[in-house]
Amino acid sequence: MIPIRRLLTSALLVCALPVAAWSLDLPAGAELQATHAGEGQAEIALGRFDGEIVPSITAVGYIERQAWRSEGLAARSYQILTTIRDQLLQDGYQLVFQCQAVSCGGFDFRFQTGHFQAPDMFVDLGNYHFLSARKGESFVQLLVSQSAKDAFFELTFVSPSKDDVPELATVATGPTTPPPQSTDPLDLQLKTVGRVVLSGLTFATGSSQLEEGEVPALSDLAAFLAQSPDRRIVLVGHTDAEGSLEGNVALSRKRATSVMKRLINQYGVDASQLTADGVGFLSPLAGNLTAEGRELNRRVEAVLLNTN
Repeated sequence: MIPIRRLLTSALLVCALPVAAWSLDLPAGAELQATHAGEGQAEIALGRFDGEIVPSITAVGYIERQAWRSEGLAARSYQILTTIRDQLLQDGYQLVFQCQAVSCGGFDFRFQTGHFQAPDMFVDLGNYHFLSARKGESFVQLLVSQSAKDAFFELTFVSPSKDDVPELATVATGPTTPPPQSTDPLDLQLKTVGRVVLSGLTFATGSSQLEEGEVPALSDLAAFLAQSPDRRIVLVGHTDAEGSLEGNVALSRKRATSVMKRLINQYGVDASQLTADGVGFLSPLAGNLTAEGRELNRRVEAVLLNTN
């Protein structure tokens, strides 16, 4: 028989062993650009910029902020957000707030929540994503954006102690491929991501004329808007990188306008719920060096402007 004292001693030794920190996998090739850590307090965003401030909660503890860059096209901004978000949810974190540039509040939101500046952290004010999450007294904030070539993301951890901050590891670098497109329903993408690529749109090369025919994505978007007259959508046109920026911005805007007119005239959408714009080749989904990448970049997206 093992003495009770020995059992108690063994139990205490087991309890005294350090608990392994949880790990977080980062995109392939991600490189740390800047970091700052120490005891203190940080503001955790709870909602979009309301015209004066970003609603937030003050979290106190060990704070670690990091700026990362993922070179090339191995990962784009929304891919990074969903990859890290899924890991947080799996570890028991609960999503507090998630938004993209327009639904976050644009310029004001970014500069009230971001910590690092260029060149360590580049943020396209028209194309960034954000989330905050909480597990008990631990918080995580993630700000993700991209330049024409690279993706950038800023991570903020607030924990009761340094031991609660995850170990970060980059996944093995694999071949660069265009990002997979979401298969979630259109309404779910608009509600969770704030934007959706409208599939099935066909334009003649160099033309803004939308080809005739039924487009299921437009039918779904019309149904989404019909559910609530308060919903507002901006249609944003995108092109590949062939040609001048000025010409591509004009073409992308015309294509978005064609989609808007089709939604109004054929699908009965209230014109007050729609606006159209274009950004040319400034926000690619993939590289322009391949035909597949250029095809992905030629698109029209619907961006939800509402916050509730």
